[in-house]
Amino acid sequence: MRAARLSEGRNDLVLEDIDNPAVPPGWALVRVEAAGLCRTDLHIMDGVQFTTRFGKDYTIARPLVLGHEIAGTVVAVGDGVMSVANGQRVAAGGRREPGTSPGLNIDGGFAEYCALPATELVVVPENVPIEAAAVATDSVLSAFVAVTRAGGVQRGETVGIIGLGALGMSGLRTAVLRGATVYGVDIDASRHVVAEDLGAAACFDEVEALADVAPSLIIDFVGGKTTRTAVDVVQPNGRVVVIGLDERDLSIDAFSLILGRKSLIGSLGSDHTSDFEEVVRHLAAGDFRSQIEVIPLDDINTGFDRLRRGEVRGRLVVQPALSA
Repeated sequence: MRAARLSEGRNDLVLEDIDNPAVPPGWALVRVEAAGLCRTDLHIMDGVQFTTRFGKDYTIARPLVLGHEIAGTVVAVGDGVMSVANGQRVAAGGRREPGTSPGLNIDGGFAEYCALPATELVVVPENVPIEAAAVATDSVLSAFVAVTRAGGVQRGETVGIIGLGALGMSGLRTAVLRGATVYGVDIDASRHVVAEDLGAAACFDEVEALADVAPSLIIDFVGGKTTRTAVDVVQPNGRVVVIGLDERDLSIDAFSLILGRKSLIGSLGSDHTSDFEEVVRHLAAGDFRSQIEVIPLDDINTGFDRLRRGEVRGRLVVQPALSA
């Protein structure tokens, strides 16, 4: 099968022919019909180390097929699998056990086929485009969890969303669906119109402007300097959830944080397959809209170059099984 792999000494992907993956007991083989490109992939290519929620560093063993936003059709199941069956459309979403994170410590979705634990696959309804299901495993799910679980959003609450890229728009939409009054922040004013169409009450160019609406919850999809300002402007007893990784180091005003009894919370992905199941129900109901551009697998490195330069609106997706 054709695959895009990260090799020793490189920070790009090599397209090559490799063997189809084996299917152990409890796993399923998925024909990959959509796999999203993500900034996390760039961090991996650049050699950034990751720490799991289990307290251990990921070992990025090379060569490795990257791609953690995966959707497609089940074509084989291992012994003991009852949760999915051949021919079902599925996406890889929800909880990851140690050692089963595609594109991090097992081969991922930038290949024609990908073997995954069956318990981590969620069936995708026919009315959900497979490309939308793939990117939802990260850009929608991560934002959804940041707002609902990490942020604990409540109906009637005032929420600020910093950064109106693909994840930020999903977070904004999630907060609107949960009955919050939502304000967006992005230096790109062209994104304000889209955010307001998704239900934002208003949008601003700078984080400082949120002080006038006094949010009790702010979700920061950028990170770094924006987080410091978010802590300053959130209400006393408010919460700031950080999901953006634009800067590794954060500088926070301790007086603002402590004297205001404010909470600073990090959020990454989901620990619960049920979260992605809920996201899929929203997708089927038409509650989320993703801007998706499909590119050929042969152009995957060009796509990552565009992503690195900040030239991508929405999400990029390759279709390995459909372009073979």
